[in-house]
Amino acid sequence: MRSIPHYWMRDRVPTGRRSGDQYLHRTSDDYRAQVRAKMHAYHVHLFKGVVAQGLMQYLSVCHAPLVWRSFGSWLRTIRAGTAPSERVVAMALSNALPDCLPSCCRECILAKFVVDRQDPTRAGVLGMAA
Repeated sequence: MRSIPHYWMRDRVPTGRRSGDQYLHRTSDDYRAQVRAKMHAYHVHLFKGVVAQGLMQYLSVCHAPLVWRSFGSWLRTIRAGTAPSERVVAMALSNALPDCLPSCCRECILAKFVVDRQDPTRAGVLGMAA
């Protein structure tokens, strides 16, 4: 059974303080496979971050009024006609989640997954969504 790739490796050979060089051609095939899995996990994590950031930018530019309505916090100045920042979009999404889950739980597989696995004692506001 193949192990789940992590960003670290238990079997990693320590390198010198300022040396990032590893001579992978001198290592075993299993160690090289672990390095490939580690690099793949790292790249997938970065790709997910880029996609999430792009979606937040899209929501900021194309749905700014809806984002501001769901923001639910205070800023010193909210300039009309200016797109909200990615942080404001993230806060608006987290504020809208408890309202969204109960309404779309029957249709959306992801919403059902979240509701089924949340811990009501630790979920805070999300505990009320279940």
